Amino acid sequence: MKSGNYFKLWWLVLPLFLGACGTTSYQMQLLQPATLTLPRDIKQVGLINRSLPDKGQGFLNVMEGLITGESIAADREASTECLRGLSAGLNNGPRFTAVIIEGLDLRGTGTRQFPEFLSWQRVEELCSQFRVDALIALETFDSDLALRESYADVERTIDKKKVVVREYYAEARMNVNSGFTIYQPASQKIIDRNVFTDEMSWRGTGDSKQQALANLPSKRRALNESAVFSGHQYASRISPVWITASRDVYRKANDDFKIAARYIKQDNWPEAIAIWKRYTKDTDHKIAGRANYNMAVASEVEGNLSIAEEWAQRAWREYGLKNARSYIALLQTRKYELERLKEQMDE
Repeated sequence: MKSGNYFKLWWLVLPLFLGACGTTSYQMQLLQPATLTLPRDIKQVGLINRSLPDKGQGFLNVMEGLITGESIAADREASTECLRGLSAGLNNGPRFTAVIIEGLDLRGTGTRQFPEFLSWQRVEELCSQFRVDALIALETFDSDLALRESYADVERTIDKKKVVVREYYAEARMNVNSGFTIYQPASQKIIDRNVFTDEMSWRGTGDSKQQALANLPSKRRALNESAVFSGHQYASRISPVWITASRDVYRKANDDFKIAARYIKQDNWPEAIAIWKRYTKDTDHKIAGRANYNMAVASEVEGNLSIAEEWAQRAWREYGLKNARSYIALLQTRKYELERLKEQMDE
């Protein structure tokens, strides 16, 4: 298992200042637990492509490609990109080390239907040969592209005169269907078999229908990008991943709060905390509520979620700060996710 600290946070000041409620918005990186918890003894995984049609199905797939206008080799290339997306997603997380096993001739159905399971003898041979704890097989892969065209009359200024011109739009939607199976030889269990349907879209605009279509990516590029995205999506199902979350801190209550906000921009949280702490029991309930709320955020930054919830509860129950109510629910969710992370990270 890779070493990694899922409590580690770093903050980036956003250029957006929400003046209406007097807050400054920040971003931080959080480790989000996987949807599915894999056995702890699975650390190294091998990725294989088993989505290509068997020899007996090859002719049918070629004919289908000729009839539908699809590139015969498009899904072959895109399925490889899907595994690359999965590999990148797993290796960028702290839970697994993934390697794509190439050079194998493992065939499937070439359709959206799963093939028969691999034999456990074959699974054990591959895991032993490539020194991995489990195999993740891409066993189905299919794609569909839909194009939509439209237009609208819009007003533009040309030579300092307002005129109405026709503007054309083209939208491409790429739908990718990918099915994965996880084989664990040690237990001889199928850990997961799941199909993901993911969609990406692009929009082109032009002064003519042809120009709008020309501003869309090529079908090959759209398919490959969608395939990579699909692989990333499956990675987030089975591995903890880093996500970007935002938090608001009150900067408007009095002049000291503005000073504290400047400290945060310098990543000097101890100085900011010292200021807010002085106002947590202020006679002005608005100031006290905001101070308690900011202390809750600061505690989350320090990794003390229980203390953060206590500060947020005070901001809501004692001082009636409405934003604290939703923040309490968020912190409770984070505490639950943290327990799942501990289980998934074996720490």
